Amino acid sequence: MSDTSQKDSLLTTLSYRLFGKAASRFKRLKQVYVQSGISRLYESYVALMLFSAVITFFVVFVTGALLHHFLFNLTITQLFLAVFALSTVASITVIAMFVAYPLYRRKQMGAEIDLNLVYTTGYMEVLSAGGIPIERIFDRVIQVERHPAIRDSAKRLITDVKVFGLDVVSSLNDVIKHSPSEVFSKLLVGIINTLKTSGDLQGLFTFETERLLSLKKEQMKKTLNSLLGLGEVYIAGVVMGPVTFIIMITILSVMGTVAFGISPIMQLNLIVFLGIPMICLAFIVILNSALPQEE
Repeated sequence: MSDTSQKDSLLTTLSYRLFGKAASRFKRLKQVYVQSGISRLYESYVALMLFSAVITFFVVFVTGALLHHFLFNLTITQLFLAVFALSTVASITVIAMFVAYPLYRRKQMGAEIDLNLVYTTGYMEVLSAGGIPIERIFDRVIQVERHPAIRDSAKRLITDVKVFGLDVVSSLNDVIKHSPSEVFSKLLVGIINTLKTSGDLQGLFTFETERLLSLKKEQMKKTLNSLLGLGEVYIAGVVMGPVTFIIMITILSVMGTVAFGISPIMQLNLIVFLGIPMICLAFIVILNSALPQEE
């Protein structure tokens, strides 16, 4: 075991001993945490969150008290209130980061499943045409699936069936409970209903594949429309905008006008070397968020 793993294990053990009982009372975040795919136990994660918040409070309190004592001329009351407020904000920030991480993980995994589920259902449709039972279909999905979010859900079902001895329906319900994607959960509910009624898995997967393809086409159309709008904004903001400002500044410099106390040459340098790169960087970020992260 590496030093990092030993330190993490020691920190987890210490935090659970101190805050394990209190962690069991935090149940509102549990559903989100279960769907986030984090391997650490929920109570252990909450205990680590509380332990980190307390440590942060005391570290910031001591550090802030020393800094305020040597750098600022404050009374004891003012010093205590200032340091206490700073430590409280730091602790709340740590808690907010611990809470935000499962939300981010669930959203990220859910988006990954939604984007690529249509390919998985198409593969499952082919397998179901040969009359393969659903547990063997998921077993094959584990072997060929490239996306971790879908592969982990399939692994959970196979583990429930082969290791814990659950029946297929109970295992599917467990996967639904841990699924970060509503689309995938609906598919699993459809599989359960099909197993209980007709057993026609091929018909179900054919229907779901066609439905997901239609949704994907609609999503691609929306993305294309967004890209067209962004392209127009890019031309106006990155191409025409700087050219217009450069012409205006050049004309004003000839007339001897100085705006905001900055020389025309400095204004041109700011636009060319700072303004345009920042606008381009902003567009890169916007495009990265607008485009689907599909492999």
